[in-house]
Amino acid sequence: MMRTLWIAASGMEAQQLRVDTIANNIANVNTTSYKGSTAHFQDMLYEEVAMPGSSSSVSYLPAGIQIGTGVMTNTVSKNFEQGPLQASSSDLDIAIEGVGFFQVQLPDGSTAYTRDGGLHMDATGKVVSAEGYEITGFPTIDPSATSITIASDGTVSYYLSGAITNAGRIQLARFPNPEGLIYNGFNRYSQTEASGAPETGNPGENNYGYVAQHYLENSNVEIVEEMVAMIAAQRAYEMNSKSITTADEMLRNIVNLK
Repeated sequence: MMRTLWIAASGMEAQQLRVDTIANNIANVNTTSYKGSTAHFQDMLYEEVAMPGSSSSVSYLPAGIQIGTGVMTNTVSKNFEQGPLQASSSDLDIAIEGVGFFQVQLPDGSTAYTRDGGLHMDATGKVVSAEGYEITGFPTIDPSATSITIASDGTVSYYLSGAITNAGRIQLARFPNPEGLIYNGFNRYSQTEASGAPETGNPGENNYGYVAQHYLENSNVEIVEEMVAMIAAQRAYEMNSKSITTADEMLRNIVNLK
């Protein structure tokens, strides 16, 4: 009975983490470029009462007896599928359609990566994030420019004093394994050994995504799927709690035997 209590407790902990993950997805359903997370689980070690293939009084056991000890969290992974695009009026609202990240220069000199294209321009003409961090790989724009045009291939041009100036092209980064990135919050990610080293390139070339001016990428969370998953997690939690109740009643019956 004690084994049942611990097995059911591990199941309740797993479903609680699943609900936490779902709740975070729902909370970020309107967060620009947010990528939904999914909790994955695996079974724990087994108690080997009788190994398959071990000898018995007659021959060999065809299956054996292996009793599971519960469930544990394997990973909580990000889903990097494209989110829907939403139109915007700002010249520096840019969505990435396909593979790629903008590169963000942090105050400590390190580089973070984001798909949040809600960008701005500072007083010197540098393009920065909402926190004011410079977007590296983005051409500098004259602060006096009256309008900015960004083509799907990342070519940036601006209108000033009756003339159009080509400022250069945007550079995007990508990773061999984006699921291996560290999630820093603030719509930013950092490189790890699991993600691999970043590669940089221009939009629309070598399988990099295109950019869309006057658009922002919405969260890729599907609210209906999250609600269904939450109901399933709640029911699984309830069933595990029932297992604990049943084991407790059986233990009480044993204790009350005379």
